[in-house]
Order: sequence, then structure tokens, then C-alpha cells
Amino acid sequence: KYSDRALRLFPNQAQLHFLNGMGHNFKKDYPKAINALDRAIDMMPEENKGELAGMYATLADIYYNTKKYELSDENFEKALELGPDNPSTLNNYSYYLSERNIRLDDAEKMSKRSLELVPDLPTFLDTYGWIMYKQGNYKKAKEYIERAIQKEEAAASGTLWDHLGDIHYKLNEKDKAVECWQKAKQIGTDNPNIDRKIAEMKLYE
Repeated sequence: KYSDRALRLFPNQAQLHFLNGMGHNFKKDYPKAINALDRAIDMMPEENKGELAGMYATLADIYYNTKKYELSDENFEKALELGPDNPSTLNNYSYYLSERNIRLDDAEKMSKRSLELVPDLPTFLDTYGWIMYKQGNYKKAKEYIERAIQKEEAAASGTLWDHLGDIHYKLNEKDKAVECWQKAKQIGTDNPNIDRKIAEMKLYE
């Protein structure tokens, strides 16, 4: 609401269009968010590489959420071209690639770099562990996901516990897997298969 009012007064301010796009993104009004961010990018001077990189990365997130994966990848590449060592961009891009089970070697390199830039951040540890899981390196995956949970302590998310349960299952530790899945359900997870996994003691991906 406030960014709309501001844009009526200052319609040529790139940063206001960006903030307007962020507002629409948080409200999940993705078409309006994309439109606002496209305007922001068009208006932002090319020499402002940091700001442009952030805009492209945000646009990439939105395209991923709308399942326009090629456009998402394209915008992540633009963001990294402008800001190759932005840890959040590296982490998000690598996680999205791992979720699609593609370019896992590239995802591993980007995730590893994000951890070099910001060591021991739980979100980044989870991403790297999940990439290890996707590559079939279950012992290393367990190490990183457990580190993420230890760092988060009581605030560890349901997604982290769900990931750890999947890893235990792959390591033939079904009882531990179910314990983790139950913990994930108790905390809250958006995995639609969580009840089946617990009831049948079986992994559904």
C-alpha cells in the first residue's frame, strides 16, 4: 500500500518498484511482483551491480515458485554474474537445483562456496547436506543435517527433521527415520507425504 502511494509520487525510482515487487511477492501475487521487479531492473543503473544482483535473485525466486524453472535459472545466472559471491544467491540456487535433481555437481560447488562465505549457517548446512543426499552420499548428508539441527537447537524446523528422517531411512535405520518424521510432523512440515511415511515406515519422495 505504501509503496503504491510512493510510486504515484516518484514513478521513476527503481528501489520503490523493487519494494513494491517484494510486497506483492510476500502476498504471493506473483504476476504483479514480476511486473514490478522487471520495472525496477529496467530503471536501475547498470553500474549498481549489487542492487541489480539482488533484484535478479528475487525474480529468480519468484519464477521458481511459479514453476518457471528456465526463467528462474536464467535470472540466478544473471544475479551471480553481477555478484558471484552472494551467499544467499548461491545457497538458494543450489537448493533449487537439488530439489529438481539436476546439475548436482554445480549445486554442490555453489553450496560449498556459500558455506565458505558464511560458515555454519543452519540453512546453508541443510542445503549442502541435502545435495549430499541427492548425490547418494548419505553419511556426509547426515553429518551436515545434524550440524544444522544442532546449530538451530530448539528452533530446528520440521523440514530439517524430515530431511534427517529420509537420510536415516537410506542408511537402513528405519526406527530413527520414523522418530525424525514424527518430530517433523510435530513441529510442522509442508511435506504432503509425512503421514504416509510415518504410518508405513517407508520413504516417499
